[in-house]
Amino acid sequence: MKLYKIGSVAFIVLGALHLVAHFAGNANPSSEILAVLRQMKNLKIELLGTHDFLKFHNGFSIMMGFLLSVFGFQNLMIADVVTKKLLISSIVITIILLLLSMLYFHLLATAFFAISLICYLIFYKQIS
Repeated sequence: MKLYKIGSVAFIVLGALHLVAHFAGNANPSSEILAVLRQMKNLKIELLGTHDFLKFHNGFSIMMGFLLSVFGFQNLMIADVVTKKLLISSIVITIILLLLSMLYFHLLATAFFAISLICYLIFYKQIS
């Protein structure tokens, strides 16, 4: 069970780090970043109304950090009563996130997903 909790805490930490990086990264942007942010603000997306790309990007980024932390917190809350079905669900979700991270994100995020996956897999083997 300790491994399951460690894997879940890794999600919470990654989500929190993502949110900190999102807000800290916007605090003092370089001139190059400011130019890109202006372009994103000027790019309009038609999706059930008109939205600027910057707002869309910020919303997805904040939601990503929140959902990562909530997924870890939810798993942590059920750690004492986790069933094989719930564990398999967490393993499948973590595999998908790990693969997406390997394709699109940096090594730190990928490492957190890998840690969670390893913890969940070892715990699965322990309870089987």
